Amino acid sequence: MPTSTTTCEILVGLVDELIAVWDGKPARGYGGTADGVAYAERTGVPVRVLWPEGASR
Repeated sequence: MPTSTTTCEILVGLVDELIAVWDGKPARGYGGTADGVAYAERTGVPVRVLWPEGASR
């Protein structure tokens, strides 16, 4: 069974752009949104972040 991190890497490998709803905070565990955004950026996949109301940038 794949881990959250592996699942995130598979997802990023399948998309042309990652659209993430993210509060900009560091990951609180493995395979969270922060890890997915970082992995996409490392592998050259464009990232667009949608900021939830009240999130800091």
